[in-house]
Amino acid sequence: MDEKTKKNEANKKVIVNALLTVLKVEKISPSFIRVQFSSNKPVNIDPLWVCPYLKLLFPDPSTGLIIFPKLDDNNKIVLDDKLRVLVRNYSVREFDSVTNQFFVDFTIHDTGLASVWSQKAKVGDQIGLIGAASKLYFTNDCLVLIGDISAVPAICYTLEHLPKKHKAFAFIQVNHKSDMVSLPDNKNIAVNWFVQNSDNPHQLVDAVINADLSGKNKLLFWGGMERSLAQPVRHAIKGKYTHLSPDAFQITNYWRKGFAEGQFKHRE
Repeated sequence: MDEKTKKNEANKKVIVNALLTVLKVEKISPSFIRVQFSSNKPVNIDPLWVCPYLKLLFPDPSTGLIIFPKLDDNNKIVLDDKLRVLVRNYSVREFDSVTNQFFVDFTIHDTGLASVWSQKAKVGDQIGLIGAASKLYFTNDCLVLIGDISAVPAICYTLEHLPKKHKAFAFIQVNHKSDMVSLPDNKNIAVNWFVQNSDNPHQLVDAVINADLSGKNKLLFWGGMERSLAQPVRHAIKGKYTHLSPDAFQITNYWRKGFAEGQFKHRE
């Protein structure tokens, strides 16, 4: 890895090991609980990050303690198995650099460490923030954002922070119509919402493939969704846009039904 690459990689991640304190908890739709946090340490979220996320550390259920990981000589996080099961990645929904406050939208499930925690959370509760990161920067590429309910916060944040004159298309599948949110409406952004429909399970893939993206010389596809949906999306867009480089396809398995984070691969 050359020095330029090392620098770019370093700029996509910040490690803070901070305490987040709950300021407010609100159920904003049938699928989401929004938690507002304050951080006891400053956190730098690069305004050019696409879909930034937080590495959250939840208290040990047996002791209630928050034990932060150590860093190795290369400033990389060292997570043992005991600690790894308490870590979850969640998208930044909103961030206020002046007050150092975050908003995180947790998807509501019956099980799952983070989801269960969010449904019980109250003002004053604390969790850890290991750091913040992103896989991508805004470039001159036309962004094509694809996701299921789990990617709504990331896509919303990114569209709200899209640099002027940049173009973006979004294809979002949610559980309920009330999960849809208001997003910037201008000539540079086109948002397509879909409500999950068992009678039309391929509606998201079909919409992306049938979209007219001709005339867009540089395309960058970003996606976050359940693994069984990510696979056909990934296969379809790579099959259609064969002229693009592999780096133009950033489709992530955000979650996998029946598996906890760390028990499946995010990239395939």
